[in-house]
Amino acid sequence: MGNYNIPKEISTKLKINKSVYLFDLLFIICLFIVMMILGFFIHPIIQTPFYVFMGIFGLLMIVRPSTNPPKWMYEALLLTLVRKKSTYCAIDREQE
Repeated sequence: MGNYNIPKEISTKLKINKSVYLFDLLFIICLFIVMMILGFFIHPIIQTPFYVFMGIFGLLMIVRPSTNPPKWMYEALLLTLVRKKSTYCAIDREQE
């Protein structure tokens, strides 16, 4: 039988440096591409505010919220929007 090395953890997110993950970089690059494509449809007078808005929006979406640190902000917002509003669960205060 062969000796196979099985990784202990495969869900670790790749870090580029201390605070930037690979997904953050790819998200910003994709947002930049979308911003350049949509820039052609924006009136020249409001292009600068559009670029500023999209830059701030991109940075806010990759920030990790303090209430749910393993998730990015866009994941927390998506979970908030798609969750069932009629379902409730108890919060155990002793675990915090």
